[in-house]
This record gives sequence, C-alpha cells and structure tokens, in this order.
Amino acid sequence: MKMAENDKSLPFSGKVVWITGASAGIGEQLSYQFSELGASLILSARREEYLQKVNQNLPRNPGQAIILPLDLEQWNQLPEKVETALSCFGGVDILINNAAVGIRDYALATRLEVDEKLMNINYFGPVVLTKCLLPSMLEKGQGQVVVVSSLSGKYGVPRTAAYTAAKHALHGFFESLRSEITIPGICFTMIIAGIIQTNITAHALTGKGESFGRNEQTYQRGYPVEKAATGIIKAIQKKKEEVFVGGWERTTLWVHWLSPWVFRRVIRNHPIKWLRKTRELFSLSKSTSF
Repeated sequence: MKMAENDKSLPFSGKVVWITGASAGIGEQLSYQFSELGASLILSARREEYLQKVNQNLPRNPGQAIILPLDLEQWNQLPEKVETALSCFGGVDILINNAAVGIRDYALATRLEVDEKLMNINYFGPVVLTKCLLPSMLEKGQGQVVVVSSLSGKYGVPRTAAYTAAKHALHGFFESLRSEITIPGICFTMIIAGIIQTNITAHALTGKGESFGRNEQTYQRGYPVEKAATGIIKAIQKKKEEVFVGGWERTTLWVHWLSPWVFRRVIRNHPIKWLRKTRELFSLSKSTSF
C-alpha cells in the first residue's frame, strides 16, 4: 500500500507507526494525532468494526490506514501479524505497544486462568510483537519501540495484582532489552501513564474473568486522554527513555520514592479514596498559592 500523502513539513511524514489498542482510549487518540502529524498508520485491536470507525475519522487521509485486527492473548499467531505489518509499507518505524486489559479483584479471589490471560495480553503479547519486529529495525539501523505502561509498573495497589505483575514484567524485559541493544538508531520508550480518562476499569475483568463493567469515578475525572496522547507523542519525538504522562497522580511516584514504607501503609487502605483526596489537596494547594 502507498504511504500517506507526503508533506515533508509534518514531523512524522514518511514514518510508519503501528499502534495496538487503537480502537479506543489512548490508542484512538494517538491514531488521530499521528495522522495529523503525517504518519502512515497500522491500527490494531481485537474489534475490527471499531478500528474501521477510527480509520474513517482520521483527520488526514481518512480510511487510508491499514486495519490489522489481532488478539494479543493468541500470541502464537502474532509472528504472522508482524509479517503482514512489515509487508504493508515495507517496514515499521515505530511500534506502540498500547493494548492492555485491567483487573479489579483481590489476588486470592483471582483464578489462575485470569492471571494467565492478563499475562498473555499485557506481557507476552507486546514481547512477542517486539521480538518479531525488532530484527527488521536492526537491519535498517533505526526504529523505536514504545511501551505504554502505567503507575502499576512502579508500585502495586489492592485489587490489581495480575495487572501490576504484567506491567512490572514489561519494565524488567524492556529495561534489559535496552541495555542489550545499544545501536544509536534504536530507541525504547517507556510511558508511565497516570489516571487517564479512559474506560479501562469498565473493560477490566473480575477475578472470575467476568466484565467489571463500571468506570470508576477517579478515571472519569482523570487526565484528559487527548492531552495524554500529546504527551506520549512528544516523548516519542524526543526519543525519551521513560516519561510520566498524567496529572496530579505524579505525586504518588514521589511519595513512593521518598518513603516506600509510608506509601505502602497508606495505599493499602482505600487506595482510590486516598488518591482522590491527594488530588483534592494538590488542587487546593495550587489554587491558594501566591
């Protein structure tokens, strides 16, 4: 397929960007903004009909993105998906591992098959895509792999153990990979996403594997997803190794760094309520500052 209409004044003109989880949330907004910035897009998610809607709504060259449905849980099928992606435009310049599924249940109430499902989708899927795609980047001597992680990649809170485990695993894998591959043209970017206005909790699973089905209030009031996508793209442009994207919840990283002991004892009791109170206090301090 032909590349997107070339406008050399646009920062991603001539670049092929492959986005997983592109049907909604951060992935959808990344698709729109990368389109505006001149990229040729490969859009992936499980639900093809939602991908088609995103494709038709692209601000530049609507309908011209490649739609490549995939299910990260079926990671044995992913090598073939990578071959398809590479054949679309003759290569991939930027892979954005964005797709993930959350959980809302206690560790002992979570069935092992649900732990396995989250690890397949959130860890093995991105790892397989990266391992299969990276040799083509190494051959060209350039390329960028982006991983959209979260605060759960830095610390754990109640009722997220399976999700947190997968995010911690991603950090370990990609930090090791970055230390192994030191070619100047190859870049690995970890995005620490805060509490973003998406439906991740509504689409999360319970410990029995059922849909949680409720978007928690903290996420409804979260950092605007459009601004999050803009922050991610800025980090990609600057080839940052690790960047936090979000709002007031950045303070939890500072607290965790300064005193893990205090942080653990605060977060274990009603962590969402504590985060909300932290936000309110942070907002109050800003409004009363001189």
